[in-house]
Amino acid sequence: MPYEKTEAILIRATDFSETSRVFSFFSRRFGRMSTLAKGVKRKSSRMIGQVDLFSCGEIVFSSGWYRDRMHILAEACAFETFPAIRDDMARYYAACHAAELARAMTEEEDPAPDLFGELRGLMRRLQAGVEPAVALLAFEARLLLLTGFLPELDRCVVCRGDSGRGPAAFSPGLGGVVCPDCSSEGGDLFEGVSTGALGILARLAEGRVTRLDRVRIAPTVKRQVRRFLDRYEAYVLGYPLRTAKHL
Repeated sequence: MPYEKTEAILIRATDFSETSRVFSFFSRRFGRMSTLAKGVKRKSSRMIGQVDLFSCGEIVFSSGWYRDRMHILAEACAFETFPAIRDDMARYYAACHAAELARAMTEEEDPAPDLFGELRGLMRRLQAGVEPAVALLAFEARLLLLTGFLPELDRCVVCRGDSGRGPAAFSPGLGGVVCPDCSSEGGDLFEGVSTGALGILARLAEGRVTRLDRVRIAPTVKRQVRRFLDRYEAYVLGYPLRTAKHL
């Protein structure tokens, strides 16, 4: 049976049997993928310490499906284990939310190397001590851009005028900001979103903020952006993410 090799991040692990587990990875070459690690729970397994949650490394797996679209995991070697993420609840929940969002917003085995890079970058920032809320907001903004779901944030989607003319409203159905003059056009408006909050999200999405360790966002603005993303992601997916309540 032929084998494949790729760099990957472990984003989910579930028990399969008394000795085996199912590992979901987000990989550089294949995107989101599921593997069955046979015998990994045995004390003699060579994978012990190589497949911790959120660890990044190289995996080798069979290229044929076992069942339920799972490959057989043959080898795993962790390069980065990010222990600080598992030692701090805020970092841990930020990583959990990013992993759940990456799984929900992508198709099985649809290559997304840029998104892999963003996910690994998030783990590295969390490990380095960047504020979890800021690091996560930046990742979510980039994910929305890369998956094609980033809405229009700086101009009214109806008249194309400057959205900064007054209090902002947002229409997920129309795909962006609606100015006061056009607010009657959107029946599904999100109210209470400041243009400043949306501007921060736009800058993060475009990668214009390069030193996240130096970013300081006012708590009120941070809460606005968080609330907006939770609602918008739930709209896009059709359901709220389970990890959102922990942020």
